[in-house]
Amino acid sequence: MFGTRGMTAVLAGVFAVAGPAAAETVKIGAVQGLSGPPAIVDFGESYLQGNQLALKEYNANNPKHQIEFIVYNDEANPQRAVSLVQRLISNDQVSIVVGTVNSGNVAAFAPIMQQARVPLMAGPAIATNITAKFIDQDPSYIFRCSMVEKYQVDAILDWGVKTFDKIGMLHGTTGYGMFAAGEIQKGMEERGVKLVAVESGSPQANDVTPQALQLKNAGAELVLLFHDSFELLYRALPKADYRPVIAGNWGMSSQMILNILGKEALEGSVMGQALDMNDPKAQEFDAKMKAEYGDKYRWPVVASLGYDAMRLVLQAVDMAGGDRDAIRDALEKIDNFDAVSGTPAKPFGPKDHECLDADNVFLGVWRDGQVVKLEQ
Repeated sequence: MFGTRGMTAVLAGVFAVAGPAAAETVKIGAVQGLSGPPAIVDFGESYLQGNQLALKEYNANNPKHQIEFIVYNDEANPQRAVSLVQRLISNDQVSIVVGTVNSGNVAAFAPIMQQARVPLMAGPAIATNITAKFIDQDPSYIFRCSMVEKYQVDAILDWGVKTFDKIGMLHGTTGYGMFAAGEIQKGMEERGVKLVAVESGSPQANDVTPQALQLKNAGAELVLLFHDSFELLYRALPKADYRPVIAGNWGMSSQMILNILGKEALEGSVMGQALDMNDPKAQEFDAKMKAEYGDKYRWPVVASLGYDAMRLVLQAVDMAGGDRDAIRDALEKIDNFDAVSGTPAKPFGPKDHECLDADNVFLGVWRDGQVVKLEQ
């Protein structure tokens, strides 16, 4: 993992960038999960890499403002995240905040930001209702540029029920695992299909072979994998002499998973995506990230959304300066955005604070060590 993982002080980093003609200094805050469980760190570092590349490019292109980018590590802890957001708002006087990985952390501090009238660009948290909770407030200050859980679950289920006769699920017992299981079961009921087996595993589990055998005995051809430790099921499959198709959330597209399991194990696995690597813009972005970060760059789709999130923030700052209310209004007015990810040209509106819509989310599949768009 790259350097910010080891930062344990409250202030994880301050990045000041200034152009030759920069007039006003605008402070942008970030709270990210940069230490703790490896999956959290993978998300947090990848999203932050995208933020930083966007800021570097802004600085290199005759910037209108000087940007002070203040980054804190919330360590995937909700109480710490709340404390850091309060510090960003009151002490650092930031104009807008970006973050974080853990949806529970966002749920804890988003009401504080709404009450303080400070814009939030949430990401890469994916819980479905992050912006929906606030969208009817007049006005809402809560935006997001990330995957949305319901969108990827719907895409997986639509494909799954058309392609397979028997579908099972293995989920975790953490808050996220239980939430995802509920979304999936609700979605299957809406489609008139019943899961043939539902298995679960605790965060402390180190072997899910018994669950794999249950799924095999139920005849599940497709297994929906929403356990925090993806690798456990893959390692159990040979022991169970079982080879179903696996589908899960966008976390399955990380290079870290490929490094752990290898391309043969992952071949044919499907997940939600919002970055088409066949798109020349995505390929150009991928090359820039590799040049900037080398082997520390592991996750194109998460990094691309972090990149687009920061570019949206900077475009709003250029339109509005450092005024918090004006930045909020500017985000809703952007209508000429040229995204790398699936984000459309007009990402936001008064009743839509998600940069991605359901139509912008598609399925990816591991093919020969690369995630490509699944052809349906």
